[in-house]
Order: sequence, then C-alpha cells, then structure tokens
Amino acid sequence: MTFYLIRHGETDWNRQNRLQGIEDIELNETGIRQSAECARALRGVKAGRILSSPLKRAVKTAEIISEYTGGPPVIVEEGLTERDFGRLSGITLPEREALLASGEDPGMEPFDVLTDRLLRVLNAYKACGGAENILLVSHGASINALLSVLSGGELGTGQTVLKNVCISKLRCAGDSFAVEFYNLTPEEFTRLGGR
Repeated sequence: MTFYLIRHGETDWNRQNRLQGIEDIELNETGIRQSAECARALRGVKAGRILSSPLKRAVKTAEIISEYTGGPPVIVEEGLTERDFGRLSGITLPEREALLASGEDPGMEPFDVLTDRLLRVLNAYKACGGAENILLVSHGASINALLSVLSGGELGTGQTVLKNVCISKLRCAGDSFAVEFYNLTPEEFTRLGGR
C-alpha cells in the first residue's frame, strides 16, 4: 500500500504568509490552477481512494484531483485537518514573532496530539490491507508532522517548508511507513515518471 501526501493549493492567506490552521479558507485562482497541475501529474497513479481534510482548501484540491484523474469520490477524514494554531492563526510572521516572544501560550494543538490523530488515519487505512494507492490531501503543518515522526525528525517540522500541491510518497513497510520522496512539485513528480 502506498500513500501519496498532497498539500492543498494556494489560498490568499498562503500568499500573505498567514498561518491558516483550522480557519476554513478557500483556494484562490492560483490554488485552483495548481490543483489542476497536480491532478495532471497524478494521472499515472491509479488511486483506490482519495482522502481529504474537511477544510475547503483541501476538499477542493482533492475534488479537482478526483475529477481530472477519473478517481473515486473524495472521502473526508476529520483526522486530516490542519493543526490548530490557536491565537497564531490568521496573523502575519511579525505578529507571530511578537506573540511568541511575549511568552504567552498561543493555545496551539500539541504536536503529539496532532501526530497521533494523523497516524490513526494512516493506520486505519493500512489495516484494510491491499496494494492500492491512496491519495491523501491535507495541509503543510500536518504533512510536515507526519514526515517528522516517520523520519525520526530528519524531515518535516522544523526541517522542511512544503510547497503548495507538493507530493510526498509513503510506502507501507511491515508495521511502519517509509518515506520514498517528499515535497516534489507536480513537475518534479512527472519527471520521476509520475509514480
């Protein structure tokens, strides 16, 4: 079983460098175009399932991918939602730095709670068995958290800035997951043969 982790397309808040967290921000025109480019790159991957976070930006990205690839209907999984950034959500980088420097607790979702819920989703589908490809559309902090926990901290959170509509690949390896590649643009993914 193989999981393709896909970050959603661009939103206006991405463009403004604002943390989105669980705020339900829609894709902008660039994000819609990016999602179509990602879908074209994924045409060679026969998806058995397409999973998405419940947030609009992820669902729309997943729907575009499903439509372009002739894939199955999108399954919304609550556990794939973005990290709750608390009071850091919606503010700019200078505002985030000031809030964090103040010593106030911004009320962020703890990292272990985030990774536990994400791994529950992966493990639930892994338990179904089979050799199918699963496309999973989620968010930057969520995908980075998975990459971090699965790579022992070598990738992901604190190490990697994920691009919009980037593609990362996990393969089931016994009881665990192996990261085959991460943070590829649709163009880079296509150059690798689209698998």
